[in-house]
Amino acid sequence: METGYDIIFLWVARMIFLGLEFMGEVPFTHVYFHGTVRDEAGQRMSKTKGNVLDPTQITAQYGSDALRFALITAGAPGADIKLSLQRVELGRNFANKVWNATRYVLRAIEGHPVATDANGGPLRPSGEHLGLAERWMLSRLEAITAEVTELLEDFQLGEAGRRLYDFLWSEYCDWYIESTKPVLQGNDAAMKAATRQTLVYVLERALRLLHPFMPFVTEELWQHLPHAGESIMIAPWPTADRAAIDERAIAEYTFLIDAVRAIRNARAESGVEPGRWIAAIVQPGSHGATLAEADAAFRFLARIAADKLEFIDASAPVSEQVVTLVVDDAIIYLPLAGMVDLAAERERLRGEIAQVEAEIGRTGALLANENFVQRAPAEVVERHRQRLSDLQERLGLLQKRLADLGG
Repeated sequence: METGYDIIFLWVARMIFLGLEFMGEVPFTHVYFHGTVRDEAGQRMSKTKGNVLDPTQITAQYGSDALRFALITAGAPGADIKLSLQRVELGRNFANKVWNATRYVLRAIEGHPVATDANGGPLRPSGEHLGLAERWMLSRLEAITAEVTELLEDFQLGEAGRRLYDFLWSEYCDWYIESTKPVLQGNDAAMKAATRQTLVYVLERALRLLHPFMPFVTEELWQHLPHAGESIMIAPWPTADRAAIDERAIAEYTFLIDAVRAIRNARAESGVEPGRWIAAIVQPGSHGATLAEADAAFRFLARIAADKLEFIDASAPVSEQVVTLVVDDAIIYLPLAGMVDLAAERERLRGEIAQVEAEIGRTGALLANENFVQRAPAEVVERHRQRLSDLQERLGLLQKRLADLGG
């Protein structure tokens, strides 16, 4: 016998595919088989057990979109779903995140023109004024559009929802929106216009992708953005342009994210206050152009003071005591003076050295295996040899810095 959640979940799946069929994307010719919705411990919901979660109460507290999103993303096709209030709350928080992102975009474009097509939809930004963050964001939008469309066509509803969650929460909100703040506070009118256009273009298309999963929130937000048509429900499904994906922009901005994360982790481990602006010395390696182009975003995201960021050549010595971070072939030094406990930093370096030595041991043992070297594809063997070389170089750098700290 179906529970209330089973009926709701089947209805949700049917509505998604009826909507996609209406937009001409997916023919609704398959029967969607689904598992049983259980409690968070995997037990069947029962009034006798007292573990029933009333969907009417949940929707009243968290909203129907939050429950819908939780049910869709909780499992894989055919598998039983473990539902908890924490998962529904996660859906509500996601809706709030998208709502706040839309408020930010609306404030950014208020009083400024947005380029639209003949129907009123925002145009894709282009031109020389697109920064690295914009090129990365537009490329990631094309990629996620292709991924979500393919997953929906393959009836992988949960995975499609999870991909959209990661894209909107992490990439668009946490990284791209944050990187636009120093641009919009700056004085370059052309770059500010390109940034505003990217903000609204990406959000409008992302809301259309999210609509089958969160119909009520997306409809409300979409109506406040420049758009074409009367309702997001009958708006065309976004199509991906794979030729527009800039792989270099993705690679370089990914490096920037890794560098900022490394600095944030080092700050957290050293107990530096989140709002405190610090100094940094950078040997950029092959990423000099990237750090120069994204200078404002890099400093803002990592909380590095403008007058305390220094770029040096690989051969230049660093005499002061520092926290050393190796990101790809770039080296970032964070001066220790007044920032960290030197004893704790030595211990951190020793731990990282131990990890690198363990990786060197595993990779070296693999390359010493004649069966592996003879039977594995040549490119695989070469990749492991390059990895071993990189690890040995990184080990040398870490050992040098530990020695500089008296370790």
